[in-house]
Amino acid sequence: MTTGHCRLLQQTDPRKVKLEYGKRLWNSVFDHNPRIAQRGEEGDFQIYYPRPNGMRGYIASKSIQQWTWKEYKPPVGEIYLQPDELAFAEPYAPEIVIEPTIKAGASPNKQWHHWQLLVFKLRKEGFNLVQIGPRGTRWIQGCKFVETPNFRLACAVLARSKLAILHEGGLHHATAVVGVPSIVIYGGYISPASTGYDLHRNIFVYSDRYPLGCGMRIHCKHCADAMKSITPEQVADEVKKMLSDKSLLPATQATD
Repeated sequence: MTTGHCRLLQQTDPRKVKLEYGKRLWNSVFDHNPRIAQRGEEGDFQIYYPRPNGMRGYIASKSIQQWTWKEYKPPVGEIYLQPDELAFAEPYAPEIVIEPTIKAGASPNKQWHHWQLLVFKLRKEGFNLVQIGPRGTRWIQGCKFVETPNFRLACAVLARSKLAILHEGGLHHATAVVGVPSIVIYGGYISPASTGYDLHRNIFVYSDRYPLGCGMRIHCKHCADAMKSITPEQVADEVKKMLSDKSLLPATQATD
């Protein structure tokens, strides 16, 4: 999202953007981005504070146990993948990429628990699947495993795919960046009205009580019930719909 904001800033000010994150360390996603002042670079830069109040743009407030969301339209970001990163991904060029793991420390309410059944179903119907993840990832039977030691290499593999299936989180933002249609499993924790993209099929379980998702940072029955209601059959049906709709595919892939 930060790289998307930098792109928008340069529409009115052509100077490079210097990011001010306070004590936050540099993120490799910014490497090679010609819009962003790189580490140690000097010059006349415009300044951007990605989190002026310490929170992302889609967060209204937080407590120890809960986030409160707000409606937000994340700008599509950018990543400038290098030849060696694209070469790493070239041998895989999968039809479908899955990433069923949520990051350490994330809310348990983001986790969908039917990945294995989904993979079995898709394999039975003739789909080839690749699972990406760093060393130590719990691999799902029926997928080709591709160890991606860092976020940039994960993005490179995603860029070579036709479709991705994953949770709401960092990599769902990445699929928007590389232009890959995706099925994003939201459950009831957060809504695509806060972090969603038009390119995606977002599976969100709406609740009158939590129209933007409950945001609970600890185990929540509402979220567990929401995730349970999302079936492997439902996700598999979305896969078939998206892969049959050539208007959703990147132009280089939308061929007979």
